[in-house]
Amino acid sequence: MKPRNIVSSLERAALFDVAVQERALAVVTLQDGDGWVTFKARFLERDAKGRFFVLDHLPIDNETLPNLTPGQCVGVSFRQRSRKLLFATVVEARGHYVLDDKTSVPAVRYRWPASLTEFQRRAYYRTPVPEGVHLAATVWGGGVSARVAPRAQSLPVFQGELADLSCGGAMILLPAPVTPGWTEDALLGAELQLGDEHPPIQVDARYRGTRPEREQSLGIAIQFIGLEMTVDGRLTLQRIAAAVQRLHRRSFAADRRDWNSKFRM
Repeated sequence: MKPRNIVSSLERAALFDVAVQERALAVVTLQDGDGWVTFKARFLERDAKGRFFVLDHLPIDNETLPNLTPGQCVGVSFRQRSRKLLFATVVEARGHYVLDDKTSVPAVRYRWPASLTEFQRRAYYRTPVPEGVHLAATVWGGGVSARVAPRAQSLPVFQGELADLSCGGAMILLPAPVTPGWTEDALLGAELQLGDEHPPIQVDARYRGTRPEREQSLGIAIQFIGLEMTVDGRLTLQRIAAAVQRLHRRSFAADRRDWNSKFRM
């Protein structure tokens, strides 16, 4: 199923109703200088007529919360059944949300989004690149902007190919004995060919670790970040979702070919 833009006010209100009823967990992303900050928050209230919604502002898992200010742009994503929903919004105000006569919690009011983009959650399951398919991948430290910065000429850039892909991230195979030496959660930039006859995408990502892979290659795990915040980013996500579908269909076709044969290796 292709990603879908939800612009109907009734449908948006219904999705937010369920999120508030379930106290759904949202992931909020904002840009901080050349880097990114991500934190989690729960839905508390929505008001379609007032054109706002409210998320709590409490630390989860000892995370450090950013000091949000009115007018700040953020991206928000949350899950609902088999769907993942993304949108961009703006911080309107910080304050407290009253739970009852004696209890309130720190909270933030955000602007009602003009639209939401819906993805099937399976688009976020990593899909292996089938054997015989080669999609070039390049990765470097410091985010996409580092390659256009004054120090770009001395920036170590590592070239390899995609091992798997999802709307949430990817595994990049680098030839051993490459050892980039990045720390956990380091900001990276990546350029990925998607095999769709369009120019490669460039994305900011977080470094999630390495593991030995096939043919003595090193697998670099990355998590995409910030794509939900802009129209271009959401269009990039749609291209990634289409690429994931193509890889899944091709893998399924190859597996089916093997099922129908009595040949065994």
